[in-house]
Amino acid sequence: MYGTKKKRAVDPNAPPRPNLLSHEKTLKDTKSIIEQQQQTINRLIAQVNSLEQKVGRQADYLSALHNSLAKRR
Repeated sequence: MYGTKKKRAVDPNAPPRPNLLSHEKTLKDTKSIIEQQQQTINRLIAQVNSLEQKVGRQADYLSALHNSLAKRR
């Protein structure tokens, strides 16, 4: 009546059982990668904004130069 339970057969092809410590490490690694990518994205956004401003200033300069040349003719 109070006998021991029979153990289930283990499938040798099954993936390993989850381990909370490895999950925590994976989450920390993923979080650090996300933070690095966020820093990279922020840096690239700042660089794109800087380059857009540079192109805008160059366009203004060229249009002013074009207008001054057009007035001379």
